[in-house]
Amino acid sequence: MIEEQKGIAEAENILEDLGFDLLPIKPFEVVDAISSGDFKVVMEKHNFSSEKILGKAQGNENAALIYLNENIPDPGRLNFTAGHEIGHVCMHIMPRKKMLFECGSKELYNPFDDPIERQANGFASGLLMPERLISDLTDGDINWENIGRISLECGSSREAAFRRSLLLTNEPFALIIHENGNFRRFVASDNFDFYIQKSPLSHDQKALLVDIDMNPYPSDFDELDASDWVNPNFRDSTLESLYVSSILLDRGFSYSLLTYDEDCFSNEYEE
Repeated sequence: MIEEQKGIAEAENILEDLGFDLLPIKPFEVVDAISSGDFKVVMEKHNFSSEKILGKAQGNENAALIYLNENIPDPGRLNFTAGHEIGHVCMHIMPRKKMLFECGSKELYNPFDDPIERQANGFASGLLMPERLISDLTDGDINWENIGRISLECGSSREAAFRRSLLLTNEPFALIIHENGNFRRFVASDNFDFYIQKSPLSHDQKALLVDIDMNPYPSDFDELDASDWVNPNFRDSTLESLYVSSILLDRGFSYSLLTYDEDCFSNEYEE
């Protein structure tokens, strides 16, 4: 998480220097504020010929141009993409570390081995969800009620709100994303030690989905069999149960939060 923290710190310092102190932080307003006679920054929407490109940033010693894919359907994801590209401008183009970025799903959602992309993701999180402005929104726990509130107040996606929350806790958490019941991807904290099952949702797992179009975000978790979600064995530990909370979104997407504590482990290996 070190590179993400660098990005968060950079974004939060810029917001403080520019006097942004109210939510939501609007990326287009940030671009207008950082643009100057010495270094001009322009951001606009663009209809990319390839749907694989979500955002693009390019520049030289005098200016930078950001393009956002106008076909991104979710406003929160569009904002995060904008924040990510602004991060490239502030952290990489202005210091002349790299002058061209074309970012797709890998760069924004799975940049495991790319420190520059992880910095840009951290920048987007810090820009949209600065700690000093979100600290009073929730009680600090990670649950769907709090994630939903952060997402709404900050104009961010739920996934981005979850990722930001991970950086403010030491508890092990994972988010599993399914589309029409089929596994899509997951996000996990560094201390979530168990291998996640990349399998379709079972009938029983679907039955636990809370449709947030018809119900409020849940704040509670169900205690379920760990083996339905993860490989329960890690080193000399066996995880018997997990705390799970799942929501159903539009377009067939479902998000499941997973976490555990010491009560979830088998006593088999205790001396």
